Amino acid sequence: MFIELVDMLRCPRPHAESWLVVASSRMHDRDIMEGVLGCPVCRTEYPIEGGIARFDEGARCLTPRRPPDEAKAIRLAAFLDLTQPRGYVLLVGTAGSQARLLRELVEVPLLLVNPADDVAMGDGLSGVTTMGDLPLARGSAHGAAVGEPASDALAAAAAEIVRLGGRLVAPAAIAVPAGVTELVRDDRAWVGERDAGSFPSSPIPLERGPR
Repeated sequence: MFIELVDMLRCPRPHAESWLVVASSRMHDRDIMEGVLGCPVCRTEYPIEGGIARFDEGARCLTPRRPPDEAKAIRLAAFLDLTQPRGYVLLVGTAGSQARLLRELVEVPLLLVNPADDVAMGDGLSGVTTMGDLPLARGSAHGAAVGEPASDALAAAAAEIVRLGGRLVAPAAIAVPAGVTELVRDDRAWVGERDAGSFPSSPIPLERGPR
């Protein structure tokens, strides 16, 4: 788990949104390979094992293995508009199969959700496992790509994590979530851009300034 991504993690328990604190027991450069995440609100602890933060309470990841493919990695980098290293990118399910090749193309941290067990973490790759909500701050990712096993609900959840103006890529069979404007599609996937549709804002009180 890249240490700077810890600030983006959130406790998935049903309480007010909370950041997490981390205690590392083994690091490699700036990656936490072994350690524990703790929620200051509910006191729940989540282990970090092999660079992967485990929010799934022992549930088995069902992401199938996919061989890395340079053409797919280049296509994904273009779809996500990774021309400059900004923020981090979320790769869900089999989209994470291209993570190592994608990392060689762009210097952006990659966070894999439910990665297949043959993808090693470290050197810019981090992972989380979850069978429920995505344990991440809303609007925190530069972009996201959703692979198999995909669902409309999973794409909608990933869209919530993407910042305004960021890109979302998902299989063609998946519905485009509210708050995402479709840019292009083919028979395999669509690419969308995050808009303000599902980012409701609270009224901002106006106060008279000093005269």
